[in-house]
Amino acid sequence: MKTVCKHCGTPVPDTRSDEFCCTGCRAVHDLLQHEGLEHFYDLKSGLNLPPVPAQAMRQQDYAWLENAAMAAEAARASADVAAELGVSVQGLSCMACIWLIERVFAKMGGTQIQVDIASGELRMAWEPGKFQPVEFARELQRFGYLLGMQRVDGGQTSDNGLERRTGVCGAFAMNAMAFSLPAYFGMPADFPFAHWFDLVAAASATLSMLVGGSYFAQRAYLALRAGVLHIDTPITLGIVAAYAGSLIGWMSGEAGLKYFDFVAMFIFLMLAGRLVQQMAVVRNRRKLLRDPSIPDKEMLEALEAGASFSVKPGQAVPVAAKLTDAHASISLEWISGESDSCSRSGGQLLPSGALNAGARALNAVALEGWKDSTLHKLLEARRGGEQRDLRLEKLLRGYLVVVVLAGVAGGLWWWWHTGEWTRALQVMISVFVVSCPCALGVAAPLADDIAAARAADQGVFVRTLGLWKKLTRLRHVVFDKTGTLTLENPLLLNPEALKGLDDTARQVLRHLTSGNLHPVSRSLYDALGDLAGEGLSTEVSEEAGLGLRCQHAGVVWSLSKPQDTAADVVFTRDGETLCAFRFRDALRAESLAQVEELQTRGLRVSILSGDREAKVAAIAGQLHLQPGQWQHSLTPEEKAAWISAHEPQSTLYIGDGANDSLAFDAASCAGSPVTGRSFLEHKADFYFLGHSMRFMSSLLEIAATHRRAVHAVFGFSVSYNIVTVIVGLMGHLSPLLAAILMPLSSLVTLSLVAWMFRRGGGRREQEGTRAPASAVVTECVTAC
Repeated sequence: MKTVCKHCGTPVPDTRSDEFCCTGCRAVHDLLQHEGLEHFYDLKSGLNLPPVPAQAMRQQDYAWLENAAMAAEAARASADVAAELGVSVQGLSCMACIWLIERVFAKMGGTQIQVDIASGELRMAWEPGKFQPVEFARELQRFGYLLGMQRVDGGQTSDNGLERRTGVCGAFAMNAMAFSLPAYFGMPADFPFAHWFDLVAAASATLSMLVGGSYFAQRAYLALRAGVLHIDTPITLGIVAAYAGSLIGWMSGEAGLKYFDFVAMFIFLMLAGRLVQQMAVVRNRRKLLRDPSIPDKEMLEALEAGASFSVKPGQAVPVAAKLTDAHASISLEWISGESDSCSRSGGQLLPSGALNAGARALNAVALEGWKDSTLHKLLEARRGGEQRDLRLEKLLRGYLVVVVLAGVAGGLWWWWHTGEWTRALQVMISVFVVSCPCALGVAAPLADDIAAARAADQGVFVRTLGLWKKLTRLRHVVFDKTGTLTLENPLLLNPEALKGLDDTARQVLRHLTSGNLHPVSRSLYDALGDLAGEGLSTEVSEEAGLGLRCQHAGVVWSLSKPQDTAADVVFTRDGETLCAFRFRDALRAESLAQVEELQTRGLRVSILSGDREAKVAAIAGQLHLQPGQWQHSLTPEEKAAWISAHEPQSTLYIGDGANDSLAFDAASCAGSPVTGRSFLEHKADFYFLGHSMRFMSSLLEIAATHRRAVHAVFGFSVSYNIVTVIVGLMGHLSPLLAAILMPLSSLVTLSLVAWMFRRGGGRREQEGTRAPASAVVTECVTAC
């Protein structure tokens, strides 16, 4: 059985000797213990958390929060009330997170705080002078939570007002059922209030049609206009037929035609299933903050050739520009995939998309407008919509033809043999009613929700509804190299060297590396493990080709490339070497095992990289890939062209940089690690946290289980529809029986989905991966 992380619960990579999946989780766990906040794990109750992201362990720019807090205080100063501010939060997952954030807030002197997990936001109130929002943000960051600017959508958690539609239609359904039941239990037609009961049921069904039925009717209409058959088409057919028959039955006094309760309840169940399907995706989309490496939109739109601008540390140069500073340090990893930083002198070209890897803002003059830049093209690139499922459309077309023919033929047969038009109409409507894919419409969203929860247990978060179908069609998996197959930062080969430093030296080294984006600096910053250096106020200077320098305690400290040693960088004090550090690019944990597993499953594996041939060849060799399986020195356009020429409709591409954006658009399925410095996780089908590739085989197994569950539900639904259609054609399907069978069939399919996933989880447990108990509990509760 694999070990799971003591903090987040995700699997621990085989390369780690402790009980944590990453350095971030270990640091947060130790901090919780030190601060006496161990109750966090009691409240977590076995639920898995997202692994602590690497960016939570690094210095963040909170200038935006300082400005927002000052504006909030100024706005409330005249009213003499507490200042209020809403912000987004990355890292929320359960009630334990709310408890921890509230404790930290109260400890720091805040007045009132409200945390909303669903929207990924919090709203805080404080008295000016007694609480510092920026310090609160930094304290939360120590526990793995990041604050960002409030989203522009105002906390909306689903599209099309689906939450409101579902809630309102739920009330209508309860009313329709409550006022229909007396007739089913023998209420006489001459009862004084019988007419009013019918009127309330009819009004409830009518309102349900207007509020909820219009959702499916509109989607079916738009699909038909585009020449596409959608699952909403048979749903709309059943709803319209039942409602029309109910109106006829109500006006003619034929009780056997009244399906008002069925209409209202069916619409509610379909909306509820659709809401469940969307909510998991929306929650995962809201777990991420806006990419801070992209400059503000207002600044970008104002950029024209000849305009002067500045780029903050960690941000991207938006347009091709000429450097006006004496020198600057930039990284081309977004453009070429090269993680090493390089120096630029005054007057030299800064390419669009280069990252400011220095500790200070750089100044430049634009050589082109924003809309003409490479970065604009990469940001504006959009992935294609969901691919048409021609097999499903063919199946739906045949299904609709059979249903319509069966209903019409059945109605005509009864009319011919009995001469009773009401009886014939009841038979026809009953066929249309029972043929609605109610069980499938409720159970398929549950399968999506459980699959998304299982993926989250592995540190993978689903962003699109069509992911599972795409994963079952894969034939080819393509990886970017830098930051995807390899770790974002190079591996420190001699971490024991840090143990020989005294507290002052560790504090200074932490300060030197805290604001620098060079991969070596990031690696040392993470390896130091504590935040002791955050309190230093001395200025860090960067000299092109020489490294980082600062003065502290009367001496000069520097981190630079050595001249005559085999080390990569040396840390010196007044010229005396204290430590010499060595690094190398390292694969993510279990990359080799996962690549071999993918190939064992019959999938082709390739690497596309903008990095140099020697570096790509070295990584490919470690993964036992042949020369034909990897490409080097590719531009973004060349990556996309390669994908387009190699079965893009069955290709999964996983990358992390802006130079992967066009390849994302070319592939049918795309995934990205969360780096905090790329916008790709906001357009991927899924994103993942942590430093291991173990999730790959688990994700494919979850997709396979999802497919088996949906197929099982489909098989049951077909059998159920055949039986009920026959019963309807025989004239035995009354509105009461239809109202009973609908929820019963839904309950059976929900239980079937939950059982299929539990069986799949049991299989994985036998193979060595523990299925979290929380997932099983969630499935049982949701199904029931």
